[in-house]
Amino acid sequence: MTRLEAGMAVDMYHHNAIAAALRRVVRGVVPLVASVSGGQGVDVLCGRMFASGQRVKLLDDMGLSEAHVVAEVVADEVQLVDEIAHAFLTENGARLQLDEGVAAGLKWVAQGRPELAPTPRWGELPAVVVEPGSMAQPESAGTNRTYQQEYRFRVYYLRRAAEGEEASVALLDEVEELFNLIMSDPYLGRTCWHAQVTGVDTRPAEEEELRKKVPGLSVVRLDVLAERSEVWS
Repeated sequence: MTRLEAGMAVDMYHHNAIAAALRRVVRGVVPLVASVSGGQGVDVLCGRMFASGQRVKLLDDMGLSEAHVVAEVVADEVQLVDEIAHAFLTENGARLQLDEGVAAGLKWVAQGRPELAPTPRWGELPAVVVEPGSMAQPESAGTNRTYQQEYRFRVYYLRRAAEGEEASVALLDEVEELFNLIMSDPYLGRTCWHAQVTGVDTRPAEEEELRKKVPGLSVVRLDVLAERSEVWS
């Protein structure tokens, strides 16, 4: 039975919601906050991910898709070079997605422990796994009405290993893109009041274990902290 099925009134634990936002961010996906039909402007949850000249796609859950180029970004409004041809509705999961770079090249994005990912998927790389970690409510940071929450995540970037300096430079360039994507949305789709990457490990301990399952794998781990403030009503 889920929390909603149980009819619980208290809603203060948000690991899944923040993890879902992280999975969207590493894919370069931002939901629309208002439906669009025609015109060139798109209002999104966070416009910081986009820049003029980037290739993007408008998508929804009904299978609609349009390729566009960003003309300019003003706050959370993305202006496109060309007119929007179809109606993209928020109730149909309308979203704007990067159509270039590492985010567009990911074969899959999963949630959980990386070693538990389904075996067939390991033939399709690069990929990202978002692992929810600890959640803490520091005693010294709350009041009799509020709770400060710290959610921690591990974001694993998985790709085929290659030899040489050029391969190392390319890997770090790709990690830089993921780092910048996560840092571009400090509210992670409005699931928290502050989020940031707190560290990057280019040779994490998890790599050795995962290489037993997938020889020739490179793993980079980005540690992410998301903070919320909950009010006891």
